[in-house]
Amino acid sequence: MTNIISMFVDLTAVIFMVNLSLRYHPDVLFGYSSSHVQLIIRVENSGEHPVWSEADISIPEHVSLAPNTELRKGRVRVGIVEGKEFLEKAVRVYANAYTNPQMYRCNVTLYTFNKNGIIESRMEKSVDIRCELKKEASF
Repeated sequence: MTNIISMFVDLTAVIFMVNLSLRYHPDVLFGYSSSHVQLIIRVENSGEHPVWSEADISIPEHVSLAPNTELRKGRVRVGIVEGKEFLEKAVRVYANAYTNPQMYRCNVTLYTFNKNGIIESRMEKSVDIRCELKKEASF
């Protein structure tokens, strides 16, 4: 019985507490032109043990993860997040001549792996990127 209790205590000690947050900069993407925003993925590890993290990104039509071609899915290797630390990784989201002024929902799925390479957690989060018409400078 004491072995079972000690195994339970050992298992609860290695539970990973990871938080995912998303933001983008600048605040707006410009439609019908070549522009981009940086989608910033922040991974916080509030646990004691380091984790490896990767994120899958998917975006809708008319925006792209590549500047000159349509690329709607990609993977980002965020890296090793030590205990009580965070890492941020930025990915560019590009507009083009076919990008309409509207909201574009970007989906991010974060995977965290333990030291043995086993997936410990999977989180999904979305962010809406605002696209507007670029205002012409007035003289």
